[in-house]
Amino acid sequence: MAIVSQKTAEQLWPGQQALGQTLQIAPEPRIGPESKVRRFPSVRIIGVATDVVSCCMSTGVDPALVYLPTTSAAPGTGLLVRVYGNSERARKDLDTKLAAISPSAIDQIHTMETFQAAGIFPFRVVAAVCTVIGGLALLLALSGVYGVLSFSVSQRTREIGIRMAIGASTASVAGMVIKQSMRLALPGSVAGAVLALGVCRLLASRLFFMKLFEPIAFLTGVVVPLAAAAVAAYVPAHRAPSVEPTNALRHD
Repeated sequence: MAIVSQKTAEQLWPGQQALGQTLQIAPEPRIGPESKVRRFPSVRIIGVATDVVSCCMSTGVDPALVYLPTTSAAPGTGLLVRVYGNSERARKDLDTKLAAISPSAIDQIHTMETFQAAGIFPFRVVAAVCTVIGGLALLLALSGVYGVLSFSVSQRTREIGIRMAIGASTASVAGMVIKQSMRLALPGSVAGAVLALGVCRLLASRLFFMKLFEPIAFLTGVVVPLAAAAVAAYVPAHRAPSVEPTNALRHD
């Protein structure tokens, strides 16, 4: 007797009822004689279980899984217990009761949240590192935009003076500088969002727990660079209207 996962049933008996089917198991030569696979060359399917992640988070749901009979004394045997309420409190209570009955019966007791956190932890570390690198890149972009706009304002002193002399308002001159900043930042933000969507699609096909599209993350990725560019352009924009028209007209 054996139980198969949902994907296994769909692969082996598409469009058919898996219960009652007979499964012939041909072990590979490298599998030792003590393996359960060799002890059950032919099994009858008595149940279909939900697909699970038995290895690690990066591989996702198992493509095929067969549960063979075992004993409680077999190495690596685990017992899955469903609890209600606080899982950590239930874990401690279960540990205390089992220790009172048989101290050596259970080696370790962990919650599913612990296993899930351990599986996602490497990705959280990578995400934190990428966040730091992204922050440094944003600072470099800020300094670059500020430097380019400052240089542009200094090069356009005569133009700004003429605009002020013929009646241009302070707001219009400042707005001109900020618009120039936005023209530099907007194409970069759009290109970065498109590239991020492509990378996210690639990762989502590999990591089952990752969403294909996260609106908040993408909105933040577009708005933050634009806001950073506006902040970087504020000082040059604020300084541009302070140019004296008479001095600007005499500027070489």
